[in-house]
Amino acid sequence: MNLNFVSHRPIASAQVRDWRDEVMYFPLTDRYHDGDPANNDSVNLGDPLAFHGGDFAGIREKLDYIQETGATTLWLAPIQDNTNLGVIGDYKSAGYHGYWIRDHYGVEEHQGSLAEVKELVHEAKERGMRVVLDTVLNHVAPNHPWTQDPAKKSWFHNQGGIDDYNDQRQVEQRDLGGLPDLNQENPEVYNYLLENTAHWVTELGVDGVRLDAVKHVSKDFWSKFVPDLKNKVHDPDLFVLGEVLHGDVGYVADYQRAGIDHIFDIPMYYSMRDVFGNDGSCKELARRFADDHKYADPNKLVTLIDNHDFPRFMSTSAGDQTQRAQRLELAMTFLMTMRGTPSLYYGTETAMEGGNDPDNRRMMDFDSHPQVRAHFQQLSEIRAGNEALRRGQQLEMWVDDKLYAFARRLPGQEAITVINNGSESSQRQIPLREGSPLQEGQKIKDALSGREFTVKNGKVDVELPPRSALILVP
Repeated sequence: MNLNFVSHRPIASAQVRDWRDEVMYFPLTDRYHDGDPANNDSVNLGDPLAFHGGDFAGIREKLDYIQETGATTLWLAPIQDNTNLGVIGDYKSAGYHGYWIRDHYGVEEHQGSLAEVKELVHEAKERGMRVVLDTVLNHVAPNHPWTQDPAKKSWFHNQGGIDDYNDQRQVEQRDLGGLPDLNQENPEVYNYLLENTAHWVTELGVDGVRLDAVKHVSKDFWSKFVPDLKNKVHDPDLFVLGEVLHGDVGYVADYQRAGIDHIFDIPMYYSMRDVFGNDGSCKELARRFADDHKYADPNKLVTLIDNHDFPRFMSTSAGDQTQRAQRLELAMTFLMTMRGTPSLYYGTETAMEGGNDPDNRRMMDFDSHPQVRAHFQQLSEIRAGNEALRRGQQLEMWVDDKLYAFARRLPGQEAITVINNGSESSQRQIPLREGSPLQEGQKIKDALSGREFTVKNGKVDVELPPRSALILVP
């Protein structure tokens, strides 16, 4: 795989571009790349809770790299001005991550100017990429000016911290991690959040928003806010993605049914971590897919291996570094061939390690594990070139503890993924699902290795080395 190759092949060129065709990439701005040392005031690389110097100019410099991974959508962390030092009890941190906003209409000076973020968005879109902007509507920075304004007291719930995360009222109306919790039921607060979000969507010309901490705001709010935002920006197709950090499918699905079109598939994230990272049974994957009927639309799930709130896959998986990288490649293959829109957290493609926050937010390492990055690039090329892998119906074909196989099917098209999650070679005769367009005697090949297989007696006879996968296409 040529690591300097940039694919400009159009995806779904004969059709309207669909969010299922996208691959999202999230570079946490402060921790990605320092493109402008002039804005490095208060940078301290030795302090994991301080600013580290990454900026909009740095992301712009690395757009070639981002596109080389196969990413088609850039997900930007919140760009608003954050606190330089937030204090919550004994915990002290800069708002380097973007989620501790102190000025909703300002731009974070450590990361650049309004003009620079506009340049970044413009260049990304000139390259054919889409851009999604992170949005924080649940809370503000510990030292936000509103918290000291008596006239704004009713803008907050003022109920203290969350004691019981199983109590939904507390989850929605108390302070998350000590952060002042906004009272979205107050019409003034609602209108402010709506106007501010619409302002940034139109000011920057982004294609969508990612909603932070969704479960900490009521479903009634989201049911009203999402259509109001689309109306406000005159874009009924605005991409809206919600983050619901919860492992129960029913709990997560309720937010999609409340009107948030796209939702992160956090339940599947947990299953992938357990199955691929720690030798869990592949039957767990089957159980997750069996719950897809609970979603309003499972094709509008956004899938992930890592994110900025969880320890990285490489640090939670079993084995030595080589074995963990092999596990990661297998998880990547699953991510890039299953239903939904795959998203990539910066550094996953280079097998970065990292424990709990903030260790999972180290400065980007662009050079480690080039074979893992090459594997992800290859998966991106395969996915871009096969419509069934992006848009096809998900159909289970085989499941046991060590092996999982599924088809992605469109009329007249089918691609099959076979995964051996075991530590030994495995051979199976996998029956085709009823209605398969694959014919008796037809040759199919593994898009990863070029190996050929033949459909015989309505089955595909496969043999896989330990922890490996096939992506079978005609």
